[in-house]
Parts: sequence; structure tokens; C-alpha cells
Amino acid sequence: MKKLIYILIPFFILSCADVAQQKEESTLTKNSDSDDITFIIDLKVNPDSNEDLNLFVEEITQNVIDNEDFCLEYAYYVTEDKSSVTLYEKYIDSESAVKHGQNFMGSPFFERFFNLFTLEKFIVTGPASEEFKNFTQENGFVIEYRNSIDGFLR
Repeated sequence: MKKLIYILIPFFILSCADVAQQKEESTLTKNSDSDDITFIIDLKVNPDSNEDLNLFVEEITQNVIDNEDFCLEYAYYVTEDKSSVTLYEKYIDSESAVKHGQNFMGSPFFERFFNLFTLEKFIVTGPASEEFKNFTQENGFVIEYRNSIDGFLR
């Protein structure tokens, strides 16, 4: 019986290690294989705006939560002096990013957003479709596109 235990213990240990390695490998996706589209938008807060920054961000964020289940991430990052903001948005694909743009432009938040902020830089990462590029260009957005050359998603 002892011999059987000595034979089985290494087998169980090795099989557990193999399962852990398989789990790690199966949860990684190369960035270049992902359809995710990310917006990194640098904004200057307009000092003469009549909008309250915190209230506006709270309201527009709740609107995205309530109406855009295709939005994976949506966050505002503000400097200590509240003069600059980075808006980070992530969508499941280009089609979803276009839908977000249409929703935003057709909402009351559009005018309020540009009353509060001046767009400094708009970067899009991921495989932006021609439809997305055409939509943004036709609507006056100047975007810097960046594609993945390496990296992963967990």
C-alpha cells in the first residue's frame, strides 16, 4: 500500500500543476486578437464653465451604466488642481464605439460636455473599423489611432 501512495502522490502533484498552467494559458488573449476599442481622451477643464465637474461626471457615468451594456470601462481621472481630466473608455468592438458616439451626440450630455471641457487629445487603441473611422471623421473628431504590436488581456 505504501508503494501505491508513493506512486500516486507525485502523479497528483504533477496533474495539479498542469491544470494550473492550462488555466493560466487559457485566460490570456493577445491584444491583437481582441476586438476591444479603447478611448484615451485628454481634456482641459474650461475655467469659465457653469458645469460642476463632479456632478457632471456622476450624471454622465450613470447614464453610460444605465444605457450602454457594451461599455466595458468608463472612468474620469482628474488632476489635483482639477484643471485637466483623462477620460478612459473601453468598448467591446468598433460597432459598440460607434453606438456610443451616436448616443453621446444625441444626448443632452454632448453640449454640457463641451461646455465643461476642451478636447486636447483623442487616442483610440485597438482595431478601429473603417465605419468607426468614417463616423468620427464625419463628426469632426481628430483621432490618433494606435494598433497593438504585442501585449495581452487576462
